[in-house]
Amino acid sequence: MNINHHQHHEENSGASEVQVNTTYNSGRVTITIRDLHNQPVDLTETHEKKIHLIIVSSDFENFIHVHPIENESGDYEVDVNLPEDRYLTFVDINPVGLNYTIEPNTITVGESSHTAEINWETLIESDRSTKEFEGKKVTFQRPQLIAGKSATLSFDLNNETPLPYLGALGHVVVLDENGKQFLHVHPTSNDQTVFEANFPSAGFYKLWAEFNFSDTGVMHFPFAVKVFSNE
Repeated sequence: MNINHHQHHEENSGASEVQVNTTYNSGRVTITIRDLHNQPVDLTETHEKKIHLIIVSSDFENFIHVHPIENESGDYEVDVNLPEDRYLTFVDINPVGLNYTIEPNTITVGESSHTAEINWETLIESDRSTKEFEGKKVTFQRPQLIAGKSATLSFDLNNETPLPYLGALGHVVVLDENGKQFLHVHPTSNDQTVFEANFPSAGFYKLWAEFNFSDTGVMHFPFAVKVFSNE
């Protein structure tokens, strides 16, 4: 199993040298990836895939993690059935020899053009530390989160051991309340569902912990958190 301790987000020095555009048409997402000279970009596989595409609805309720495939024109495609809404898309890639910063793209399905209003304080107060879906129970050991300081994110899977998924024991995707700060972190070891993350700024975030179970396949468990200022 390939353990990768880094977290993906705005860590590159220098401006992004890669331009990414995401479109949606008739159930298919197409991603165009070009350098600053409008040339195709070579990608290195990260956790067994060249692209990790994250799609999140405007109310942060719908979360999709898929892996587009390169087509004959050098673009990447994946079929996804998206209900009418506005969505944020995040293209997690590792371009060869180029700086890249993950930035959100917006796609609109149907006539929807609004951005859902989220009452984060209420969401935090009502959010449960234990989530259960399809008989699988995951408990998030909520730490105190301080902006700019490394935090341990630990998940108790109720005595179940997940199968490896994309080269790791699990994945955690994090998005800030404004839909701009994106993090994608992996376990710190081969045998524990424990992750390290650094939240760049104070505010509200939502995270999705993904685990692969032998009988149900990959499932994600959402949690809302508040990150406090380090002052």
